[in-house]
Amino acid sequence: MPTQTDPGYFFMPDHIILIRTDEQPYSLGERLLGNLLGTPFRGKITPVRPRHHSIAGLSAYTDFDKIPGSADLIIAVTPPDSYDALFKTCRKKQLPHIILIQDWDSLPPSELHTAETAIRKHHGNGLNITACTTAGIQIPSLGLNISTQNEYAAGHTAILTGNAAVSREIDGILKKLRQGTSRHISLNYTVSPITSSDWLNRFGHSRHTKAAVLHHNLEEDQRKLFSAIRQFTRHTPLVLHITYRTDETDRAVLHSLARRCNFLISFDTDGLEAALRALLSDLPPLSRLDILSDAPAEWLDAHAPENLTLHFPNLPPQVCNGYLTGTPSPSRFHDTVSRQLARPDTQAVLAIPAPSGDGDDKKTTRALVRLSEQTAKPLLVSSPFSDGIPLFDNPLQAIRTLSYRNTAAALKQAQLDTAPPQPCRLKPLQTPNIKKALEAADPSLIAEALHLPPYRHTAHNAVQFQFRNHPVYGGILTARYDGKTAAALPPFTTLDSLRLARFAGLDDPQTLNRFLRTLTALSNHNLNLGTITLNLNGGQYHTDFDLKAPETHNASGRKTAGKTAQTLGHAAAKMHSAAAYLKHKNPAASEFLRHTSEAAAELLGSKPAADKKTPGVLAPYPAAHPKTLSLKNGTTVTITPLLPEDAEAKQQFVRNLDPEARYTRFMTRTNELPAATLARLCNLDYYCEAAWAARDAGGNIVAVARHSRLNRNECEFAIALAEHMRGSGLAQKMMELVIRTAAQQGYPAISADILKTNTPMVKLAEKSGFTLKESDTEKNLYRAYLDLTADKTTAKTNKNLHTGRKIT
Repeated sequence: MPTQTDPGYFFMPDHIILIRTDEQPYSLGERLLGNLLGTPFRGKITPVRPRHHSIAGLSAYTDFDKIPGSADLIIAVTPPDSYDALFKTCRKKQLPHIILIQDWDSLPPSELHTAETAIRKHHGNGLNITACTTAGIQIPSLGLNISTQNEYAAGHTAILTGNAAVSREIDGILKKLRQGTSRHISLNYTVSPITSSDWLNRFGHSRHTKAAVLHHNLEEDQRKLFSAIRQFTRHTPLVLHITYRTDETDRAVLHSLARRCNFLISFDTDGLEAALRALLSDLPPLSRLDILSDAPAEWLDAHAPENLTLHFPNLPPQVCNGYLTGTPSPSRFHDTVSRQLARPDTQAVLAIPAPSGDGDDKKTTRALVRLSEQTAKPLLVSSPFSDGIPLFDNPLQAIRTLSYRNTAAALKQAQLDTAPPQPCRLKPLQTPNIKKALEAADPSLIAEALHLPPYRHTAHNAVQFQFRNHPVYGGILTARYDGKTAAALPPFTTLDSLRLARFAGLDDPQTLNRFLRTLTALSNHNLNLGTITLNLNGGQYHTDFDLKAPETHNASGRKTAGKTAQTLGHAAAKMHSAAAYLKHKNPAASEFLRHTSEAAAELLGSKPAADKKTPGVLAPYPAAHPKTLSLKNGTTVTITPLLPEDAEAKQQFVRNLDPEARYTRFMTRTNELPAATLARLCNLDYYCEAAWAARDAGGNIVAVARHSRLNRNECEFAIALAEHMRGSGLAQKMMELVIRTAAQQGYPAISADILKTNTPMVKLAEKSGFTLKESDTEKNLYRAYLDLTADKTTAKTNKNLHTGRKIT
């Protein structure tokens, strides 16, 4: 699959226009220009400053509109009241990419409001506006530093933050580790219409980036954000850095998302440093760490993580439980560590030379560092006298790093897991029965309608599974057992059932699995019942409810609300008129009244926050699609989204394909799919990709069609068909479904590489409107391409397929 190319306007700009730069000492413009000129950036820089024809030795323009030619990037440090005119000029001159840099926290509310209004008005329709903090943009490999901060060292870590101080903190960690930055941008998460998920997609797949740090933004679309993370981590490891307050439930949800999307999480600076050490080092996953210290160190065992065993060796007579007795010389410490590393059961050693007043600790550290460079097994050294990835300030940091390394390996392995098939077929939910039970407000009837265990309210439970709506992540399921909390997110899979059953120590997960399938069905039916709880006590399951309050239909209430709205409307109009009258006589009073009138207008157009249900962070399975297809040969097939539980059926479908059909589909000779490929094809992100299975009357898969993301502007399709279904018209109908779904997800184009010998697929692509050209890389391939923006038939409404959403 081709990887996304770097957008030149950001990653390799040739011409940058700086608006409102100056030479006034310590001003924002002066600091930005000074840093930019102090780096070896080889592109063209054009400053714009009224009444100045040169700035810092550069030829400058007094009027932005008079600059000839084009530019890759506009950097503006102008005050917010100039934004409207600036954006109009950029649109007129067809300069689409604008970076606004401000000390946003120092702006008065009125100026901030002016900035937000102008940005909302002009962003889009060919104009891309990004609001940055003073940490701005840095690409050290290009010598590009558009920020007020010192130049970052060049390296292999991408940084995306929403705070200048966080950027500075991450840079400090990397310098301590003797590492550097490949790309950096610091957004104002509140103001910028282009979000962190947009920029993460723009980072794409770069050979210069080995790891990334993303500062989590709670305010943006979480579904879009975690979809972007999931796509990014398919090629580059990522740490999601949390700087806001979290509770036990928040952390459980984030860990559940980490399993789905394959990222590490840091909740503090020490955690971030440990995570970066784990990703940037060559440390292997370890199950055991041997500890040797010239001071008692068994206290570390209380800090042992669940995924790492700490071992304190005994080497009589001089080593007792990892403690080198006496006062070991540097040579003795070196010899003891060497002997421990030579043992066949040793995986790695953490050496902890204690501080001494005679300087031996420094000599010991140097000797151990040399040994670490010579041994094949990992030797970690805890000492304040050295820095770098394998050297640690304290032993807890080393242990935490290895724990993160093990977590990263476990998350990577989890991406290869395939969900087992559903154990049985459940009775479908009957929406009328559910609504009838809700109208009766009878919890027992509701439990029966949902096919759940009988209703009973209990205060104390051995195990509790609770489904509710989270204000940030939408529907979540929390499991509480033995003082711990785990979480899962819909749409649930059998893997979720097995994991939560292990967490709660359940021997039989059948009831839990049925509960999760009911919750997924409720999500698919868009039914919000409030909080649903499954309790386990004494081997007995019961269901409990905290039902969502029904909407009121009180005529008197509506009349009062209408009268209040009318009063607010009159007040807003009067304040707006007064603001216009006072505009020139008292600007401050005018601005206050204008803001107040706009707030009243927004209040009139808004609904109470309690009525709004937060959408789930993971995209649901598509619901609005053809359920059956009637074919030319008289047969009827059932169409469903391909689910994780279909992995076994998908593998059997591939095994049953003709060998030549397998080759034309996968372009390799294989009898079945490797485990990693099968997992990737069945564990889909229905926010930006989709797959459809056609099944015969016996429930066997006879065709699979899909599209997968190449980059934010293009997706790739694939279709496989059972031999006996050829000529039935099924392939054409599946192709139409794929094209429609891709367009509804916002892709401008869809493409595929097709073997020239695959005549049926070549004809199908031509019939479907694709343009076929010789491949640029392989002589035996055609490149099929279809512009989806020109297809008016694909713009049908389907909210479950995210209609009209532009992929970014």
